[in-house]
Parts: sequence; C-alpha cells; structure tokens
Amino acid sequence: MVAKKIKELREKAGMTQKNLAEKLYVSPQAVSRWESGDTEPSTTTLNAIAEIFGVSLNELFGHEAPKPEVIVEKETVYTATAPVLGVCENCKKAITDSDDYIITRHSHGRSSSTTGCRCKACDERIKKKQHDNAVSYGVKCRIRSFVWSGIITAVVLAIALIVTISRQMETEVIIGSTIASILLFPFLSCLFLKNNFVGDMVLSIASWGFVKFPGLIFSLDLDGIIWLLTVKLAFWIIGIMLAVVAFSIAIALGLIVSVFVYPYAITKSFKHPEKSEDF
Repeated sequence: MVAKKIKELREKAGMTQKNLAEKLYVSPQAVSRWESGDTEPSTTTLNAIAEIFGVSLNELFGHEAPKPEVIVEKETVYTATAPVLGVCENCKKAITDSDDYIITRHSHGRSSSTTGCRCKACDERIKKKQHDNAVSYGVKCRIRSFVWSGIITAVVLAIALIVTISRQMETEVIIGSTIASILLFPFLSCLFLKNNFVGDMVLSIASWGFVKFPGLIFSLDLDGIIWLLTVKLAFWIIGIMLAVVAFSIAIALGLIVSVFVYPYAITKSFKHPEKSEDF
C-alpha cells in the first residue's frame, strides 16, 4: 500500500523518481524499488517523504486523512495551514511549497558538511551574484595577464639585449635570447589567466626535483660525525642540483607548451571569463 501511495503522490506532484531521490539523498533505483514493493523506506525516510508531499503518515500508509477542521464563528472560516518544509537560511522565510524548496550544502573542511535550504528567489539571487563575481575575477585575471606579462617580458627582453650586445656576443646568441624573452609573454599570460593547465604542469614537474633522501646510520664518534656531516652536505648539494634541473625543465616545457595553449586560454577568457580554475 505504501509503494502505491508513494508513486501516486510523486506523479501527482509532477516529480520523476530522480527528482524524489535527490530530495531524499538516495538513488533513483531505491525509489523504484519502493514503488515496486521490493523494499520499504525506513521510518526516517517515510517521515521525510510525508514532509515533502505535505501529507501525514496515515495518508502515506493509505488511511483516509481527516478533513481540515473548519470552524465558523461570526462568519469567519479557519482552515488548517500548509506544513512548513523549512526556513530559508538567507531571508528567513518559511517555505511551504516543495517547488520553492532548494537544498544547499556547506562544506566544513575535508570531511564534514551540513545541509540547509533556501527559497528559489534567494537561490537564484545568490547564484547570479556568484556568477557576476566569477566574471569580474576572470576579467581582472585577463587584465593582469596583459599588463604584468607585458611589463616583465619587456624588462627581460631589454636586459637580454643589453647584456648580449654589450658583450658583443654572436648574432645567434642575440636571436636566441630574444626569442626566449618573447616566449615569456604567453607563458606568464597563461599563469595569470588561471584557466589552463600550464601552471599546474610547471609546479608538478618542478616538484620532481624535491627528493627525500634516505636516513643515515652512523657511529657516535668523531669519524662517524664527520662522515654524517659529509654525506648530509652531499645530499644537500645533490638536492639543490636536482631542484634546479627540475625547475629548469619545468620552465622550459612551460615556455614551449604555453605558445600553443595561450590562444585557447585568451579566447576562453573573453568568451567565458567566469571559468577560472582558482575562483
């Protein structure tokens, strides 16, 4: 009887099994099994279903619900009010219509989270504000990419030209340093735009140079301590060298890859400025 009533109330409310499942935080398959009579919801879930459809548990189990009490006194009619589904966490309005009931989730750290609810008007207003903030942030990232990338590239290019020309280096060296300096612009722009993978790629490759060396066993005498300090110093020098090599490789690959990524990134910034990875 419960299965038939759940299906009847769901269809009457114009909801799909997926809609009901989302409101109850279960899978659509669970709702389907309830309606087919294979399983029955728990008592807590039954209470939640009754609250969603605005019915009592007696009505949910197929018992005839008592009619709203009507009291007439001096030509005044009093009727039962609709059940309150929740209170909007933003405007504090009581929500009685399931179509106006929007569930919200709030994360607290990595593992804990809480749920709340908003009315549809507040939810739309908050989402619009978030979208507008994201667009504004994306535009600022694009402006920074033009200004700061241009300034840094111009400074590096000027220094490279001054050094190479003042030392009367070969033409190939001057051309090479000029090209390398110019490649800075798309590379830095990709970093400032924050809507592409170049920054994460560079950090990932650079992290390869930070190697954790094994622990050392030594004797507590002068020779042992000298050996420990010598090996530690060697590890430190090797670590710095590995970090420098990894960082150099990361920058070199970033300069090359950004040439191909930058056209896509700047186009994406103009078409969808709200899609920035760090926002």
